[in-house]
Amino acid sequence: MRRKLVKTGSSLAVTLPAEIVAAFRLEKGQEVDLSIHPATGAITIRLGAREFDDGKPSPRFKRLVDGLVKERAALYRALAK
Repeated sequence: MRRKLVKTGSSLAVTLPAEIVAAFRLEKGQEVDLSIHPATGAITIRLGAREFDDGKPSPRFKRLVDGLVKERAALYRALAK
């Protein structure tokens, strides 16, 4: 997806299309992570892990935790001894 840079104050910004904003439930002021690949110079913008929705663990976070617990069950049992 190609986007143009726009000037906001003394900075440049990348605008996001409304469908992306809606799909990811983005809000003004929300923080994102920005990284630059050292070899390619590719810029990546990504959301931080959304762990909670309305004060409750998000479905994505629950799946992540459940998967880790299942995958590492033997390790957790050994550590609990």
